Amino acid sequence: MYIAGSKTSVDTGNTYFNEISKEGVSGTRGSKLKLNRERIKNLEVYQDKKLEARVEHSRWIVDCPNCNSAEFSFEDGLFLCSLCNNSNIQGKVYQVLMPVERKQIEDILSVRPIKNRHWANETLQDLQSENILNLEVK
Repeated sequence: MYIAGSKTSVDTGNTYFNEISKEGVSGTRGSKLKLNRERIKNLEVYQDKKLEARVEHSRWIVDCPNCNSAEFSFEDGLFLCSLCNNSNIQGKVYQVLMPVERKQIEDILSVRPIKNRHWANETLQDLQSENILNLEVK
């Protein structure tokens, strides 16, 4: 079974579900459906609010502002909650903001154990300081 962060330092929905879809286990069919983003790309985009991605346990995720669920962030930058279908905005999709320093964040987190790969708006310097303080790495 694929574990987020075992092949890449931090997985998006694209990388995670791509790996899961290769496995002959329960959930493979659902994983392939989540990879099919064409339907989502054709939905109207909500313009008033953009959501921010964060890292939790080596996964880029987005919090749903409607039902408080959280789901993987995908490379296309669109968010449609699979639980509430963004019913608060009539099924439109939210745009997701990924940090400009994404690659640097992933690089800094990569030296941590998967269970400790978290990021929520800390600066790169703060992440490096945490690594030095807690892991004694530079």
